[in-house]
Amino acid sequence: MRIAFLIILAFLLYGCSVHKANITKGTFDVDVPEPFWGTGVWVMPNTVYFRGNIAYTVGDKEIVPLDGLTNEGYRRPRGESLPDEDANIEYRLKDSPFSGSLDVFAKTWLFLGGGRVEVDPYPSVTLFAGLNSLVGEFGVGTRLGYSKDKATYSGKYLYVENGSLDDDVLFNTVVKGKFEETHSYSNANFGLYAYSSLFVTEHFSLNFSTGYYQPWLFRSSLQLDNIEVPGDYDITIDFPYFLSQYAGATISLFDHVLLSVGETYYYTRSPASANNIWQTHFSLSYMY
Repeated sequence: MRIAFLIILAFLLYGCSVHKANITKGTFDVDVPEPFWGTGVWVMPNTVYFRGNIAYTVGDKEIVPLDGLTNEGYRRPRGESLPDEDANIEYRLKDSPFSGSLDVFAKTWLFLGGGRVEVDPYPSVTLFAGLNSLVGEFGVGTRLGYSKDKATYSGKYLYVENGSLDDDVLFNTVVKGKFEETHSYSNANFGLYAYSSLFVTEHFSLNFSTGYYQPWLFRSSLQLDNIEVPGDYDITIDFPYFLSQYAGATISLFDHVLLSVGETYYYTRSPASANNIWQTHFSLSYMY
């Protein structure tokens, strides 16, 4: 019976391995998106419009410390383990000063919907829908983007590989140590928006937007190469999200030409700290 149990256990565990890592220090690049405030103008019903945008952004800081994050430890019965440990990491904002986008939107009666394709410098897609009237507009949007982000990090790792049966004994291999790594990652990022505008005159509007933005989406492992057993190692830290608040104005300079200027307040919170980031945005658009 004991031999049968060991054979079944070996079959279930054979070829399986554990890759765990604690990130004790690290710097992770993030792409902070341009704010989205809808169309900013009254749109004629039963029409389809295209709008090209060129934007320029100026920010007040580059490094955002994220205090109080914790690695959840990994424990093996009667074996090596990783402890619960602080993760001293930070975001490095690498928002490109220039970005370009193309909007397409259509309106039926008061209902307006559309999309935006943006390059900043990596691509993203925003879909939005709302109401657009003579006095103003409001709506919601969602954004999905791709980015190539650099990360530098160090910490401790644990590798466990289950062995095979030999003289009724199940063996495994355990490797534990420290690491320092620098890699670039292809990441997904996600955002949600609620926007509104007040059309003060035919050629001037006030614009507002509230947003949620999650960088490093779906990232649950990191690459470790400079160790005895290279590979992807599971991590347990949760990358903090951003909240944003935009306030600005849009003015019609000429027929089809719009200028928008505004300020965005970004807020990110880790368990032990809150960080405030300010960015000023200038956008020149051609609408047809």
